[in-house]
Amino acid sequence: YLDAGHGGWLGWKNNMKDFVTTIKNLGVASHLRGFATNVAGYQALGKMCPEFDWCLNNAHPDDECCYDPCGLTAEWDPSQNEHNYAMHLHMAMSEGIEGFEPHIIIDTGRNGVANERADCANWCNIRGAGVGLIPTTATADPDIIDAYFWLKTPGESDGCTQTLPDGTQCPRFDADCGSPDSLGSWPGEPRAPEAGAWFDYQIKMLATNAHME
Repeated sequence: YLDAGHGGWLGWKNNMKDFVTTIKNLGVASHLRGFATNVAGYQALGKMCPEFDWCLNNAHPDDECCYDPCGLTAEWDPSQNEHNYAMHLHMAMSEGIEGFEPHIIIDTGRNGVANERADCANWCNIRGAGVGLIPTTATADPDIIDAYFWLKTPGESDGCTQTLPDGTQCPRFDADCGSPDSLGSWPGEPRAPEAGAWFDYQIKMLATNAHME
C-alpha cells in the first residue's frame, strides 16, 4: 500500500488527477495492492456517500454522509471524509490506469473525534483527538476498503514542542507543532517529545476520547 495522504490534501479533483498521472508515469501500479490513507492523520472517517462528489454544491445538506467539520466541500473538495476519499481515489485510479483496481486501508488510530481542530490544516499532536475504530476488515465497502488499521501507533508523538520535556531545546522543532491546536502550546500542558517518541499525555487523552466502534 502506497501512502496517499488524505482527503484534505489530495481530495480535490485537480489534485487527484495529478496524483493519478504521477502514479501512471512512475509505472508502479502493477506492484501495488492499493493505497494507505490518513496515515498519522486526524481526518474524520465519516459515512460513505452514494457517490464521491455527492456533497458538492450543497446538494444533500441533510445527508449524514455530508457532515463536513473542516469545511472542505465549500472549497470544492468532494473528499470531506476518508470514506468518500477512498471512493474517489479508487474510482480515479481505476479510470485513469488500465487494469488497476486499487484497494484502500485507512488509518483510524487518531481520528475518533471529528471536530476537535480549530484549523484542519493543523496536524501535530492535536488536542482533543481520540482513538478511532479498532483495526478490522469489516469496512463500509469491502470491495474498495480492505481494512481500518492503526498505521501510526497511538501515543507516538508527531513532533516536538520548542522546549522538550527535559527542558532542552528541540533541534527538530517544526512551527506547526506550536499551533493553537497542538498539545504543549497551552500553559500548564506537558511539552511534547520528538517525533516517534512515546507521548504519555497524548495516549491518555486519545484513550479518554476514544470512539472505537
